Amino acid sequence: MRRGLRHPRADDAAAAEHPLVASLRALRRLAFSPAAPAALPAAALRPFLDAVRSEDAGAAVTSASLAALHEVMSLTGPALPGAALREVVDAVASCRFEAGAEPAAEEAVLMRMLQALLACLRAPAAAALGDQHVCTAVNTCFRVVHQAAAKGELLQRFSRHAMHELIRCVFARLPRIGSADGVDGAVKPEVRGCAFAINSR
Repeated sequence: MRRGLRHPRADDAAAAEHPLVASLRALRRLAFSPAAPAALPAAALRPFLDAVRSEDAGAAVTSASLAALHEVMSLTGPALPGAALREVVDAVASCRFEAGAEPAAEEAVLMRMLQALLACLRAPAAAALGDQHVCTAVNTCFRVVHQAAAKGELLQRFSRHAMHELIRCVFARLPRIGSADGVDGAVKPEVRGCAFAINSR
């Protein structure tokens, strides 16, 4: 993190006090404390969510942070609450990093964004994601698919595969959405708008 900040302060000692670095230190202290709290799985996401959203994090830091998000979600499983998944979707959708400087690093970020979104919709607590967050995940994935058209073949293939998997997750939710509203076969406007945007391409 100290090496990868785009706008470090005057020297290494000062860069070590950057909020992104400080939040990682706080997580380390929390994880190794004698009585780690029950909220640790959600707390473990915080430094990486901050890095994904930050303009100070370059492509390498953003990619590593997205990989860490995916790893935490994979390891914690049912212990990760729906609120944490919603935060992940919001962070990935607003991901900021310096594009164009390193094409390979940029492709790695885009691929890890897709991995994080897929992990959210496949998580045990995914039912807690509202329609708006599901649509945000689909639209973000759709945007990455378009960006991938000008990138390498591996990213193109992976982004199309991720889009297919995301759509499967969405359609698997539709019966539950209708029954939760008490209207058989009804689809909420947000979901209908998402489907329309995809079918119109």
